[in-house]
Order: sequence, then structure tokens, then C-alpha cells
Amino acid sequence: MTLVPLALCGQLLAQNPQLRVRTSSRFPTVIYTSVLWSADPASYSIAVDAAGTTTYQSSPESVGRTGAPYTLEFHVSDRTRRTIFNVVHGLDFFRGEIPVQQVSTANDTARTLMYHDLGFSTQLTYSRSSDSNVEELTSIFEEVSETVEYGRRLAYLEQHDKSKIAAELRDLKTAAARHFVRELQAIAPVLRTAAADAGLDPETRRTAQSLADASLGQRSAFGGNEAGSASRP
Repeated sequence: MTLVPLALCGQLLAQNPQLRVRTSSRFPTVIYTSVLWSADPASYSIAVDAAGTTTYQSSPESVGRTGAPYTLEFHVSDRTRRTIFNVVHGLDFFRGEIPVQQVSTANDTARTLMYHDLGFSTQLTYSRSSDSNVEELTSIFEEVSETVEYGRRLAYLEQHDKSKIAAELRDLKTAAARHFVRELQAIAPVLRTAAADAGLDPETRRTAQSLADASLGQRSAFGGNEAGSASRP
């Protein structure tokens, strides 16, 4: 476990545009970053503040060609927001001794959890952890990333290769049924675009519409555990 001085936290915020959310100066914020160079995306960061404002940024393979990371701003459900901040509270804002395994090989994912509000910032770096709270936070953020990356790919296919949209939607539907995705409403605009695309076959459009409809019930169908809001004492 690493306690990060405020000055160092400022450097991290400056280096990572994902951490510069509009409300970060007013609300406590939790940031999760994952790096695995063999994956696509090779890295991503998710910042969620206490108001639910969320900024996602990833470095997919296309960055090598375009030089532009993928960025999406949205609001997480109140259920997910409260779960994140209550779990962080239960971990004493990463200040205590937390059992973690550090990166040891190129096949290990390098993960970072950061909490910051005015005058107080901490950071936990790890590859894996046996702590159930850390595992829960990791799962939440990975499920959000999985959802947003489906949206990124669908938006790309809509513009460049519509023949692959049906398979991508089927995969997303299966992932949603297995609760492998979270915050489906974040990609609802992409799903609605596919549902309205006359160039797609009727079954594909129906699948897109059913997923868009499901996103309206995401809070009850795919959200995290109910919890009350928490703040640092």
C-alpha cells in the first residue's frame, strides 16, 4: 500500500488527462487505471466522482494510427457510485495495510486505485489482491470498461464495417446476460443508432433495440450492491 503525498498526486493528475474531470476540484474522486500492453485497449482509466460524473479514457490499437485516445463522459448509476465510495471507505481510503501482489511478469496487469479530494490523496498499486473489497472495486471498473469498449467498437463498425455489427451485438447481449458488463446506459446512444440503421438486418436491429431498452433498467438488472453514500471522516 502506498500513501501518495499531495504534490505527487498533482503530478499524476497532470500526467493523466483521465483524472482531470470537470468536477474533481469540488467532489471526492476515485480513479482506476489498468495497463496490459498485450491487450486491446493496452491501457484505460476511469474516474468517478462523488456526484457520479464519470470520465473514461483508453488507448486502443487505433491510437497507433490516429494518435487519439478514446474518451467518453457519462454518469454512472447511483447504485454503482455509492458502492464504489462505500467500498473505498471500507478500505480506509487505501491508508491501511492491504494484501496485494505486484506486477512480476509482462503478462500481469498493472492496476492502480487512487482516491483524492481537497488536500487528501492516496494510491494503491497492484496486479492482484486477496482483499475482497479490492476485488470488488476491480470487478466494477473492469465491467464498466468492458461496456464502454463494446460501445467504442460498435461505433467504429457503424462507420467502417457494418457486416460485423451483428456478431458484436450478440457478444454484448451474452455478456450482459452473464453480468459481465455494467452501466449499459453509457453506450445507449450507440445502441439506438444501430437499432435505427435501415442498412442492418431486422434481427440485428432488434438486438440493438433490446439492449438499448435494457440499459434503462440497468440500475436494477446489472448494478452493484445497494449501499449508502459515504464520505471521508
